[in-house]
Amino acid sequence: MNRTGKTTFFIVLFLAAAVFMQPLAEGSKLEEKVEKFELENGMKFLVVQRDEAPVMFGAIVMDVGSANERTNITGISHLLEHMMFKGTKMLGTKNYEAEIPYIEKTDFLGERSIELRKEMGEWRFEIFEDFSKDVISGFSVEETSEMGTDKSSQNILLVKKIRAMETLPDSIIEKDYLLEDDGTDYLEMYLEYRTAWAGVYSLLTEQRKKYIVNNELWELYQNNGARFLNAGTSYDFTLYFAYLPANRLELWMVAESDRMDTPVFREFWTERDVVMEERRLGENDPDDVLTESFYAAAFKACPYKWPIVGWMSDIRTIDRRELAQYHEMYYSPNNATAVIVGDIEVEQVKKMAVKYFEPIPAQSPVAPIETREPEQQGEIRIEIEHSANPKLMIGYHKPNYPDPEGLAFSIMIDILGAGRTSRLYKSIYEEQELTAGPPRIYTGPSERYDNLLVISAEPRHPHTLKEVEEAIYVELEKIKEELVTEREIERIKNSINANMVRSIGSNLGIAFQLLMGEIYYGDYTEMFRMIDKMKMVKAEEIRAAAKKYLTKKNRVVAHRVQVKEEGEESGDAEQNLMKKYQQDVIRFIKSLPKQEQMEIGKKYESMRSEKEMMEFGKELFERAKAAGYIKEKGE
Repeated sequence: MNRTGKTTFFIVLFLAAAVFMQPLAEGSKLEEKVEKFELENGMKFLVVQRDEAPVMFGAIVMDVGSANERTNITGISHLLEHMMFKGTKMLGTKNYEAEIPYIEKTDFLGERSIELRKEMGEWRFEIFEDFSKDVISGFSVEETSEMGTDKSSQNILLVKKIRAMETLPDSIIEKDYLLEDDGTDYLEMYLEYRTAWAGVYSLLTEQRKKYIVNNELWELYQNNGARFLNAGTSYDFTLYFAYLPANRLELWMVAESDRMDTPVFREFWTERDVVMEERRLGENDPDDVLTESFYAAAFKACPYKWPIVGWMSDIRTIDRRELAQYHEMYYSPNNATAVIVGDIEVEQVKKMAVKYFEPIPAQSPVAPIETREPEQQGEIRIEIEHSANPKLMIGYHKPNYPDPEGLAFSIMIDILGAGRTSRLYKSIYEEQELTAGPPRIYTGPSERYDNLLVISAEPRHPHTLKEVEEAIYVELEKIKEELVTEREIERIKNSINANMVRSIGSNLGIAFQLLMGEIYYGDYTEMFRMIDKMKMVKAEEIRAAAKKYLTKKNRVVAHRVQVKEEGEESGDAEQNLMKKYQQDVIRFIKSLPKQEQMEIGKKYESMRSEKEMMEFGKELFERAKAAGYIKEKGE
């Protein structure tokens, strides 16, 4: 559940692969070592036997990601990933049957709260919420101490105090159509909403005390020597994985088949709050704000136009029944591929797969995504205002493999931005010193559907966004007009060989390569065909692709311009310092366990004064600095 964005997810995988580097014997070919079989229910297995160490890496990739979503349920794939760690009918409970009434009652109250919020209208709800914060801030020390962190008691007391008010504040009374319209009492509706949530929290507290065994799946794995137990959601797929001792193969089979077949989405309503807090962190992260706005502007039709975590307005209206339906549709064995690499025997894997996974019934096949991005008819430019440092993103729509022009882009991107000898590094960063760090060039946001060549850079003071942008265009014009050198192409082709050797040097790296081949190309062997074809790309093909696609008409540009908040220059120096490093503090918070992130969000929301918020901000700033996320000038 370590989900802080697609990029982080892949970095984690590759770093882990590097840690467990054990190169294959010279001359051996991975393809010859892969055993592929399919169960009667359609679930595919890829198995590679490697006896270098008595360990195994097991992963299951579900062929569903945020690209499979639609309006109203964006973020549901990521939310489902969270819920898949909440146990099953067998794990995470002392008595599943006894839990059912609690789940049904919380669902009723949670769904009612969604209905009430919709009926109120979001504008009324937000005003009532601000009013409630004022009321809560007026709770006495004794009341606050007695309640502690009990949200049920807090909601009950809030409702009681509002009902007891003889006169409401002028800001509430004087707002037209707020309290009542056409005979509907909207304040009463809001109080019912708060009462419903008091019931949800109360039921969940009782359910946890009586029946829930917290984190039993995690503890089962960890008590049996698991490492890298985690999951991640991307635009195109959702992956669950773990490193285990090889003699725990059957444990992995039992646990993973169980949560595919009989997951119980217990604690749904509070876990949804965790995901909403993740969304809030993203909304306060200047890089996330820029990137989300950039992709939303770049795509009209492609489902990469919304973020993996989803939009807040959708997350807060998803209920547990919708989640269960989504799971039933996409988490079927015929929509799953498992890969197991390590000191295991293929026949043993087949026998266990038939025993544990084959009884799970297949579902109707999911219709493939056929929507394609139409040709862009002119340059798109957007500007985002933020207190963070300026930043630039440039994107060009481009073809994907197996289109041969997609291969040309793979080489072109490395020539422009891979390593210290790349063109953008040498020219923009090293020679002209225009940027704070080397410009990044990559394909985004993902690889399966229509995507972009993306260049991002942060100007180095006193240089401007315009200067950096124009300098980048100069380099792109060169690659459009002049043939790249054979030496450059040879360097990239050599790096392709080296990267492949590194990527298949560990159980995790092998598994990742096989799974990506299956997901993106329908067959793991196509990953190797693609690499062979990349080595055949010629300089003329790179220039032709650049001329065709690196045009103004096909371009999307986003600027994040720095704006100073009112009073910033003359304000408190300490506060300004924290604002300067706000992005780094957010990165630190995102690195923390999900539960701690949630606690930070709750603590912040409970703050009663600006002074409390400032003190808490200083505490987080110092923690981020101690953890190495902040380095002030001179350090």
